[in-house]
Amino acid sequence: MNERKLLNGLSYISIVFAPILFPLIVWIASQDLDVKGHAMNALKLHLIPVLLTAIVTVILGFTGLLTNDPQSTGYVGVVLLGIVGLVDVSLAVYNIVKGIKCFMG
Repeated sequence: MNERKLLNGLSYISIVFAPILFPLIVWIASQDLDVKGHAMNALKLHLIPVLLTAIVTVILGFTGLLTNDPQSTGYVGVVLLGIVGLVDVSLAVYNIVKGIKCFMG
């Protein structure tokens, strides 16, 4: 396995051990355009769950402040966090599959 395949695959699989840090380091340090492209793509895919969770947290905060009703805020929270959880797991699986494809191809 050459260095290019290894860095490309690890950029995606790093969702498990260093989600944002590893692709960012690879993107900054690499001179190879293919590796830089995969690292940037992996970085974007790793940032989506973080941003989505932050947005949902803000929405839940405003829902709690505006409604002043813990029960409705709880219902909204369960639904939104369930959706975020599904998206996070789906993206993690996608990143792992994409990393394996980079290792193989």
